[in-house]
Amino acid sequence: MHIRLSLFAAACVATVLFSGCSGPQMAAVRGKVTFNGQPVKEAAVTFSPAGAEGQKETGKPATGFTDENGEFVLSTFKNFDGAMVGEHRVFVMVDDTNPAKCKREKELTWTVKPGDNQVEIEMDKPDK
Repeated sequence: MHIRLSLFAAACVATVLFSGCSGPQMAAVRGKVTFNGQPVKEAAVTFSPAGAEGQKETGKPATGFTDENGEFVLSTFKNFDGAMVGEHRVFVMVDDTNPAKCKREKELTWTVKPGDNQVEIEMDKPDK
C-alpha cells in the first residue's frame, strides 16, 4: 500500500514539475524568394521572433537558404522544424556575388501561425 501511495505521489510531483517544459510551439515554414517573378537562389532567410516591447530574449531565430528555385524551408532547433509560432522580423540577405539584380537585403514582419505556413517574398529593385 505504501509503495503504491509513494509511486502516485512521485507521479503527481513529476507532472507538476515537468508540465510546461515542452518548449516553444513550432510551425512549419517554407517559402520562395523572387525578384521580377524569377527565383533568387542562395539568399539567406532569417525569421527572428519579435517579442514584447523591451523584451531582451525573444527566442531562437529560424534560418534557411534558398535553392536554385528560390525555395527555402526554415530550421530552428533541428533540420526543417520550422519557426516558433508568433510575430517575427524577417530578414532576407543576398550576397554581393549573387547574379540577381535586386536589393541586397529586405526586412519585413510575418506572423507564423500554427500549422503549415507558406511565405512569398518579392525582393525590391535597387536604389538608383
